Amino acid sequence: MRTLFMYRLCLVLIFGTNTGIAEAGLKSGDISAARALFTNNGCASCHDISERSSGPSMRDIAKRYRGKKVNAEMAQRIREGSIGRWGDAEAHPPIGVLEPREARLLADWILNAAP
Repeated sequence: MRTLFMYRLCLVLIFGTNTGIAEAGLKSGDISAARALFTNNGCASCHDISERSSGPSMRDIAKRYRGKKVNAEMAQRIREGSIGRWGDAEAHPPIGVLEPREARLLADWILNAAP
């Protein structure tokens, strides 16, 4: 029993108490696919994981929407574009080449696993 406790404690210390991946239910293949979507569709040209660039960081996005069920809405905004969410001058261009399921995977990753 003590050995199991120590093992779990070591895992928590190594990986942290909240990885986000478990919350999202994302598998490692989903995470890899989402990262590829992020890179291959130009998202990284405006967004960084931890620092603001011309768009908000992935961490800032996840922080703003933490605990809110906005995955489907975010996926739609990724595909169709949006304006004014992060300031009047900021516009997110549509990325209509993404399939709805790809946009949903990207939204899930941003909200739960990217940060």
